[in-house]
Amino acid sequence: MVLKHIVTPEESGMTLHQLLRDVLCLSARETREAKAQSRVTVDDRPFFANQPLRAGMVVRVELAEFERRHPLAQGDASVRVLWEDDALLAVYKEALLQCHPSPSAPAGSDTLEARVQRYLGAPAHPVHRLDAETTGIVLFAKLPFVQARLQQQMQTGAFKKTYQAWVYGVPDPPQGVVDAPIAPLTPDSFTRVVREDGQRAVSRYRTLQTVPIPAALVELSPITGRTHQLRVHMAHIGHPLLGDTRYASPASAACSKLLSLHYHQLCAVSLRFTHPLSGEAVCVSCEPQFSLGFTPSSICLSLDLSR
Repeated sequence: MVLKHIVTPEESGMTLHQLLRDVLCLSARETREAKAQSRVTVDDRPFFANQPLRAGMVVRVELAEFERRHPLAQGDASVRVLWEDDALLAVYKEALLQCHPSPSAPAGSDTLEARVQRYLGAPAHPVHRLDAETTGIVLFAKLPFVQARLQQQMQTGAFKKTYQAWVYGVPDPPQGVVDAPIAPLTPDSFTRVVREDGQRAVSRYRTLQTVPIPAALVELSPITGRTHQLRVHMAHIGHPLLGDTRYASPASAACSKLLSLHYHQLCAVSLRFTHPLSGEAVCVSCEPQFSLGFTPSSICLSLDLSR
């Protein structure tokens, strides 16, 4: 894999080393090995790491190739692959599976990251995470450099995520933006609340279907990335996620019990980002899966958003 970068006017004057580390986000090890193995050129010629660059120069880096160490591991049925190339792997996460080791899933536990590592036969680098109860797409990088570049996109808003969820009640208006700051309930609490002294948090929602329970299937797009943001925001506007025990209202809890829901009904259905190597736009999507005790399409009421 070859990474190509054209030095911008803003980057003019930076040394090659600074560009590799601060702009291209190569790890210290990758930078060191690339230079030692002559895998870095500037305008197709060798270039000293401490030399300043000029706008318009073309930097090329031959990245260390990713190779599966155990090709037979590709048959691991516990990993549902949605999309894969030489640099990235998108998989579907089932409900109640932790993304990576944590206090509730110590090292050695069954996690999505552990399953992906077995599938690859090599280290896996999660680009983002989902709560244990949330289902849907999780993206893994096969190289630390790729992970860093994508996380950089997340900071600028170029990495876009879309979810679907079943919520209690029917939102009115049927689509809108929730702009409400989020903070921990207490300094050491994992529960979040909308509070003036919190971090700014913005989410978009759009109603897709309604059922006479009452409940609605909504599309959710987080503009910022706060802990539990979508769950907190929907509860804040009076429509908690069905199955959500942490942010439930008495009415939504009763409805969830009626439907025998034991975890919140939230699924990551789409990821859009710029490929860190090719620069091409990538969209990975999946069909949402929920554990509702009914078939929404059989009793749903279509909502005409054009009215």
